[in-house]
Amino acid sequence: MRGRLFGTDGIRGVAFEPPLDRPTLTRLGAALAAHLRGAGLAPRVLLAGDTRASTPILAEWVGGGFAAAGGEIHWAGVLPTPAVSHLLHDRGGYGAGVVVSASHNPALDNGVKLVGEMGSKLPVEEEVRLEERLASTPAEVAVLPLPEAEGSWRLRYLELLLASLPPRPLSGVRLVVDVANGAAAPVAREFFTALGAEVLLIHAEPDGTNINARCGALFPEILAREVRRVRADAGAALDGDGDRAILVTGAGRVLDGDDALLLWARALAGRDRLPGRKVVATVMSNLGLEVALSREAIALVRCPVGDREVWETMQREGAVLGGEQSGHVICSHHAVTGDGLLTAAHLLTVVRQSGSTLEALADLERFPQVMLNVRVATRRAVDEIPRLAEAVRAAEARLAGSGRVFVRYSGTEPLLRIMVEASGEEQARETAEQLAAVAREQLGVA
Repeated sequence: MRGRLFGTDGIRGVAFEPPLDRPTLTRLGAALAAHLRGAGLAPRVLLAGDTRASTPILAEWVGGGFAAAGGEIHWAGVLPTPAVSHLLHDRGGYGAGVVVSASHNPALDNGVKLVGEMGSKLPVEEEVRLEERLASTPAEVAVLPLPEAEGSWRLRYLELLLASLPPRPLSGVRLVVDVANGAAAPVAREFFTALGAEVLLIHAEPDGTNINARCGALFPEILAREVRRVRADAGAALDGDGDRAILVTGAGRVLDGDDALLLWARALAGRDRLPGRKVVATVMSNLGLEVALSREAIALVRCPVGDREVWETMQREGAVLGGEQSGHVICSHHAVTGDGLLTAAHLLTVVRQSGSTLEALADLERFPQVMLNVRVATRRAVDEIPRLAEAVRAAEARLAGSGRVFVRYSGTEPLLRIMVEASGEEQARETAEQLAAVAREQLGVA
């Protein structure tokens, strides 16, 4: 292994290739069993996955290695990633949860996500300790077959979601839901129907190869067309593992996580359920969200990119609401991780209870935002590159009070990401292009 095995959201790569090969995953299972024992936790794991053809095989490698090392595996089959989080929190007695999924990635990719005993993502420090243990695990470990998948987990997950909402809050709502041929496909219709909605499900026939294939949260324009075609009241697009939701208004306007945060924050504040009157969002959230929240006397606390960063910042700040533009939103009144089904249902319930429409309530005014990716030959900290650092400071000074600059390296590609927001599109683009030119000159093009 070179570098860290775990990235910002578990282990991810092409299925059956390192690090998602049999030797690595069986050893990971064995190392996890030893890790849980060493931490004084039950060597018992709830295992689930998405609809990729590779998922059952990878699950058998991880789970089989865990079981052969003396651990107890409960195999739930196809379930959204957040379902495992809810179920761990509900049942107790588990040392961890394991989800085999690559979220919004294409079908050839896959991944392994580890969930802590109380349902939140495993902290980085624990991942590091697990990797250290993995390094000392024998190259060959025994593997046992997985038990039969238990369907009762799916039913309990639905019960937990429904318990977070009033009875039939979406009665009379005509709703289109795009489940991305993913893990929410077996549960979405039953869930929204139980809430009283008239549901049209699209991209709900997973075949192992079509998860996220021009559908779901990454392609909301397809949902928007369908919402307009059938004259629905709203639409919701999930991703392959069901942890994010992108909403669409009845007019076909696509909303993102910033819209969701503003809508939900207002509703919670109006019911005095937003302690500290603060919301957590990442550095990538639009400046317009910050401005809109400030008008409501609500502070925006920014954090690095990633749902784990959002959750950890929420805990430190005592915030109950946080999220990302991607539609991954956490409301700790109901969960410790993002859940697309839960997010969509609660936001649509807010709309329904208001007597208004999603189109009318979603009034976030965005600052024009330009994103440029610069391919680089080398990575050096921006503040260690005098010309680039000075260019960034000069851009920030020009935009002071009316815009924002954010520069960061991609976590997975040789790219420097440059984001500029300004009061005008032309100013944002011109500033971003100036910074990109300096970056190419100073870092070289790979």
